[in-house]
Amino acid sequence: MKFGYLLLIFQTIHYAFGIDYDGWLNIKIEHTLACGGGYCTRGNIGLKSIRSGSAVIDQTPFTKQHIDALKELADRDGFYTVRTIVTSPDNNDSEFLSSVKAKTFLENGLNDVISVWVLPSGTVMSVSFQATNTSKPLKQKNEQYHITSKFYLHHVEQAPIPDTASYIQKLEREREAREKGEVKDNRSFLAKYWMYIVPIAIFVMISGATNPEAGAPAAR
Repeated sequence: MKFGYLLLIFQTIHYAFGIDYDGWLNIKIEHTLACGGGYCTRGNIGLKSIRSGSAVIDQTPFTKQHIDALKELADRDGFYTVRTIVTSPDNNDSEFLSSVKAKTFLENGLNDVISVWVLPSGTVMSVSFQATNTSKPLKQKNEQYHITSKFYLHHVEQAPIPDTASYIQKLEREREAREKGEVKDNRSFLAKYWMYIVPIAIFVMISGATNPEAGAPAAR
C-alpha cells in the first residue's frame, strides 16, 4: 500500500513539472443506473490545483436498486457507461463518455480507475474510466455498496509546432535569389534537361520496335 501511494505521488510530481498553467478543476461523475432515464449524479472529483494533482473524491454509495440494475446489464452483456463533465476556471464545460463491461465492474466489487489527461495549458483532453483487473467481492454496509475509485492526473506533452512562417520566408528568399541570378545551378546536363531527353529516347525506342526491318539491307 505504501509503495503504491509513493508511486502515485511520484507520478503526480513528474507530470506537474510540465504544466505551464495552474488552476482548479471540478469533475462531475454521472451514470444511468436507477436514474429513471437519462443521467444522474454518481459523484464528484475536485482539484484545487492541477499542478499538485491532489484530488478530493466524493461519491454516492450504490443501493440495492443500483446493484440490481447493474446485474441486469451484466446478464445482457451490456456496458456500464459513465459521463464526466469537467468544469474549469474559464467556465467551459467539457463532456466525456467512457464505458466498461457491467459484468467486469460488478465482479471487481465496484472498484474503478479514473484518469484525466491535461495539456500544459490546463486544458483537459480526455477522461477515462476503467474497472480494475482484480476480482473483489461486493462490500455491503448498512444496505449500501461503496465505490472505490483511484484517480490519476496525467500530463500530455504537446508535439513541436512547425515554424511555417520561417519556412515560407526561406522559400521567398530562395525565389528572389534565383530571379536575380544569385543562385547558380550546378546540376549536370542530364539533371537539367531530363524531362526533354526522356520523351525523345522513348519515341526512338518505340519507332525502332515497330519498324525492325526498316534499316535492314535488301536481300539479293
